[in-house]
Amino acid sequence: MEMREIEAFLEVARELHFGRAADRLHVSAPRVSQAVRALERRVGAPLFERTTRRVRLTPLGERLLADLAPAHERMERALDEARRAAGTRVLRVGVATSLPTGVVEEGIQAFEASHPSCAVVRSAHPNTEPFRWADDWPVDVFVGWLPSDPAPMEAKGFHVGRAWHREERAALLAAGHPLARRLAVDVEELAGHDLLYPSNMPPDLADLWIPPVTPGGTPLRRVPRHRSAALEEAVMLVAEGDVIHLTIASVRPDNPHVVTVPVSGLPPMVCAPVWPAAADEALVHDFAEAAGDLGG
Repeated sequence: MEMREIEAFLEVARELHFGRAADRLHVSAPRVSQAVRALERRVGAPLFERTTRRVRLTPLGERLLADLAPAHERMERALDEARRAAGTRVLRVGVATSLPTGVVEEGIQAFEASHPSCAVVRSAHPNTEPFRWADDWPVDVFVGWLPSDPAPMEAKGFHVGRAWHREERAALLAAGHPLARRLAVDVEELAGHDLLYPSNMPPDLADLWIPPVTPGGTPLRRVPRHRSAALEEAVMLVAEGDVIHLTIASVRPDNPHVVTVPVSGLPPMVCAPVWPAAADEALVHDFAEAAGDLGG
């Protein structure tokens, strides 16, 4: 069994999307598909159910994921220990799955250029995960979408670096939704429609993503999202019904049943590094500063 097959399987299992898994692995989507098919041939049965609208694990795939993921994490930790023994420092960087790949790579390359003795280990996560990790972070720093004002994050015990990138808001809608043919919509027009609400986040932070009322004071109808925090899961929910996912403008799902429409009337989101104040260290500061120079 080849490591590329295991890594491809784990990444697709996390993303539930072959194209996005390929982006995170820095290879082409066909190579990811080939690696997964090779692993399925070794196993002797499908690990994923694939349709034109979704990818999901089969029961056998879920079982294999439960067995392989902890072993892969132990292997990564062992490699980290080996690097430390060799005198190489390791910085574990978590990256939101909805971030533009180029922005992330630019920031990481800027840090690596100024810290040649430090190895950056990347991992991809849903944007809401840092707010559920609490004190048990699997990464040293997370780069994701945050509100323009860092004060609410800092009040929760996080440090927030300078912005790498800024994006206006947008809505993901089913292709048949009444607002789907619009060139743009104002947030006031979203009142009366169901909006996905990230209920796995602390309410005061979730309200920064999906406010309870519009700037004009009209209540927004928010639907708690109890399923997976992954972007691909939100895309599937949008495609299946009338619910809207409020996101950022660069999100362009590879799904013919879902469209992205710009939304005005809300402050933009920023892409920035964030890390727990309790785990503050100089290397993370260096990373935030080196990459922050890109965003001004």
